[in-house]
Amino acid sequence: MKNTGIVIVSLVGGLIIGSALTMLFTPQSGPELRRKIKDTLDSEIDRVKNKLSEVEEQIEEARCRCSED
Repeated sequence: MKNTGIVIVSLVGGLIIGSALTMLFTPQSGPELRRKIKDTLDSEIDRVKNKLSEVEEQIEEARCRCSED
């Protein structure tokens, strides 16, 4: 279980870095590029927070089931 979390965090980090590098190498103006990077990072952070909430809920449900047994 511990390794799964590390893999997920590494994957998300790689996706964010890859997205940022892709945007840096496309021809755009500076302010436009910075806005686009910020928007992308904000949306990715929101997605990660949502997934984290889902995982926390699943863990709590599993704990409840275990304590009932």
